[in-house]
Amino acid sequence: MPVILEQIPEKKAKPPRPATSRWLIFGVVVLAVGMGLTFLFWEGERSGPGFWLFAAVLPALLWGALFSARRAGYKYKSVGQDAANRRIEARFDNDKARGQRFAWFAGEYLVNALECQHVATQNAALAKVPILQPVMPRGAGKPVRHSRLAEEGNASDVLNVYRHEAVERINLLLEALPESLTCYLALDLAEGSQDISLSWLSGITRRVIRIRDLSGLRIVDYWLDYHYAKPSALLVLSAQLNDVPVNDSGEAISVVLMTNCRLKDTPPESARIHRPQINYSGDMNHALRHALLWAGLEKDAKLRGWITGGTLATSGTLSTACDIYAPELTVQRYVNIDSVAGFAGVTAPWQALILATRQCIADREAQLVVTESSPDYTQLCAVTSE
Repeated sequence: MPVILEQIPEKKAKPPRPATSRWLIFGVVVLAVGMGLTFLFWEGERSGPGFWLFAAVLPALLWGALFSARRAGYKYKSVGQDAANRRIEARFDNDKARGQRFAWFAGEYLVNALECQHVATQNAALAKVPILQPVMPRGAGKPVRHSRLAEEGNASDVLNVYRHEAVERINLLLEALPESLTCYLALDLAEGSQDISLSWLSGITRRVIRIRDLSGLRIVDYWLDYHYAKPSALLVLSAQLNDVPVNDSGEAISVVLMTNCRLKDTPPESARIHRPQINYSGDMNHALRHALLWAGLEKDAKLRGWITGGTLATSGTLSTACDIYAPELTVQRYVNIDSVAGFAGVTAPWQALILATRQCIADREAQLVVTESSPDYTQLCAVTSE
C-alpha cells in the first residue's frame, strides 16, 4: 500500500471572524430604525415604559440576539475547523511516519559478468570500465552487445550451475539472524524463467515464508507496510538470464537480505534502505521529492545516484528534478550501471540497490537508486548510512 500524501485533504481555512465595528454600526442602524418606526406608528403619548420598550429595548434585544447567534456560529465553525485540522495533521504525520519506515541492510550476494571475474561492480561502474561486448546469444541468432555469465547452455542450465553456491550463501546469511526472527522470502524472476521454488528453496535450511508475488522494489514497499509491526527479515532472490538478449543488456543473479529492526550483531558501519517511491505517472519531480522525504534527506544533502534502465542517462527529466530538489546530485555524480554491465531486467533494481549499499557503507554518503523499467514506471530508493 503506497503512501500517497496527496490524498490527504488540505487543512481547512479559519472561518471569517465577526467584524465588531460592522456589528456596532449595524446595532446603531437597528436602534435608529426601531426608534423611528416606534415614533412613526406609536399611538398615544410618546413616553412611559411601553413606549421605550418598543423604541429602544426590543431593537437592542434583536441586535443582541443576532450578534450572539453570529458569534455562536463562528465558535461552532472554529471548533469544527480546529478538530478537522487536527485529524488532517494526525493523518499526515501518521502517513509520513509510515513513509519514512526503513530496513537495515543485513547482507547480499551478487553474480554478474564482473563479479565472476572478481571485480567489484560498483568500482567498475565508478571507473566507467564497461564489460559489454558482442556475444552470440544462447538461443542463436546474430551477435549482440551484451554482458552475460560465461557458462554454456540455456538460461535454466546456467541458473542450475549457480544454485549450489547461491543457496550456500543464502544459508550463511540466514544463520546470522536470531532464531526467533521471522524471515520472509520474495522471488523476483525474469518472465519465462524456470520455477526455482522447489529446487532452490529445498536447500535453504531455515524456515522462510513466501510473501505475495510482486516485482521490483514494490516488494520492499509491501513488506514495510504489512510486516513491520513485528521484527522480521526479508530475503529477496532475483535472477535475469537471457537466451535471446537485446543490445546493452546484462545477466545477473542477486540476493538481498534486510531486517526491519536493528540486530544486536549489526555492525556500526551499516546502511539503511528506505521506503522506495514507485512512480507510475512519469512525474520525476514528484517521485524524487518523495524519495528524499522518505529518507529524511534535506535539499542540500550530498548524494550519489545509481541509474539503470530506460533513458535516464540521456533524458533531462532526472537532472531537471535534481536541480529543484537535490542540487547536489549533479550529472557528474550519476553512475550509469547499464553502460558498464548492461540493463539486468528484473534484477536491475536489486543490483543497483546492492551497489548503492556497498558504496554507502564504504564512503558513508547517501545514495539514490533510480530504475526506469518503462517510461511510466520508475522506482526510486534512497540508501543512507546509519
